[in-house]
Amino acid sequence: MTDIAGMKAELDGLVREQADRRALREQQGEEIKARSQEYMTKQVQAAERYVQHVREMAQRKTKSGWSTDRSHAEPASAFDAEAYPGPAGFEPAPSPRPVRDEPRAARRPRTAVEEDEDFNNPW
Repeated sequence: MTDIAGMKAELDGLVREQADRRALREQQGEEIKARSQEYMTKQVQAAERYVQHVREMAQRKTKSGWSTDRSHAEPASAFDAEAYPGPAGFEPAPSPRPVRDEPRAARRPRTAVEEDEDFNNPW
């Protein structure tokens, strides 16, 4: 009979320990949820302050005469080389390598071993 009572007491202790661990896990989960909610609230507030700051800067620019309209700007491709030929007497430097007129020699086909070596190269 004492064995049964001892096993029942041990089982009750294990059940209590399991319930305590479950309660602790739930409490930690709630704390994590609360901290993440607080963090996200701060992030939203910071983003709102940033947006407000950008709007204020845009208003200051337009009030001070700065234009935020970029429609008057020309794209970089509209550069006219004839209108601005550059410094007088400027010629591009010669190419350091001679230019070949003949086509390159055909390369020999790679073997499977060479291709495998390239594939397994650690660097």
